[in-house]
This record gives sequence, structure tokens and C-alpha cells, in this order.
Amino acid sequence: MTTWMAGLFYLPRLFVYHSDSKTNTNEYKTFIIMEEKLIKYIMNPSLIFTWIFGISLVIVQEEYNSLWVNLKFLCVLLMSIFHIYCIRISKKFKDNANTKNGRHYRIINEIPTILFLVIVFLVVFKPFV
Repeated sequence: MTTWMAGLFYLPRLFVYHSDSKTNTNEYKTFIIMEEKLIKYIMNPSLIFTWIFGISLVIVQEEYNSLWVNLKFLCVLLMSIFHIYCIRISKKFKDNANTKNGRHYRIINEIPTILFLVIVFLVVFKPFV
């Protein structure tokens, strides 16, 4: 889970720098390679392991009826959707089809942080028990 979160924090920041670079330069191509490797070798496997271990933990602890667990599940689902959105952005950069500026990527960079804080709050305080 930690490696997945690290990727979700880092990839949008790469998009900020990538959007500031000119297309068809070595810098632009380097960002494409960095993004692809981050997604393929770190983020995708981490996403899969997070879901496998998370579902296993819920089943073993039998807390799937708790509201806080369902809210946490919703946040992880939203984070997974954000993950897929980031993959789409990376493909747009690769195809030289990016239409967003650095400001957009700075804003979306906060999405995983907010979701992470909500998840930590739910896990630590277990409200609605």
C-alpha cells in the first residue's frame, strides 16, 4: 500500500514537470519513460497487492458490515479510479495529446493526499462503529 501511495503522490508531480517541457525533446521523452516505468513496475503491482491484501483482511476480520470499512472501501475505490485516470494522462503525454497545463496537475496532485487522510482517519478512529 505504501508503494502504491508513493506512486500516486509522485506521478501527478511528474505530470507537472512533463507539461512544462517541450514535446519531442530528450526531456519530454525521459518523462515518458519515467512515467511508464513507475506505472508498470511500481504502481500497477502495488495496486493489485493492495486490493488482494485489503479484501483478505476484511474477510478475516469479518468487519465488512461496519460503516467505516465501507467508507474506507469507497476511498480506495476512488483512489483506484484516480490511478486509472493517471494512466490515461500518461498515454496522452506519450501520444503528444496532452491538453492540460501544470496548474491542472498541481490541483489533481492533492486528490490522493485527501483520500489518504480520510482513510487514515477512518482506520485510526473507526467512527460509526
